[in-house]
Amino acid sequence: MSLVAVLAGMPDLLERTLIEHAPDSRGQCRECRDSSGISAAWPCMMREMADEASDIRNGGLPGTYGGRHRTLRAVRG
Repeated sequence: MSLVAVLAGMPDLLERTLIEHAPDSRGQCRECRDSSGISAAWPCMMREMADEASDIRNGGLPGTYGGRHRTLRAVRG
């Protein structure tokens, strides 16, 4: 089972993830930072997974949600 499917089944965590992984004033994710403190570009990978989980909760099919990281995930497979 994928993280997206698990997140789709946990509405409270999904809502919190959507709220926390929002853009700041510079268009970077407010939550995602690497070890040096540099922010990830928004939408970050976690936000895209949360968006896909939200799509599943609203009747969408798993794996059909597009996004900025979609091709990267397909390559890493």
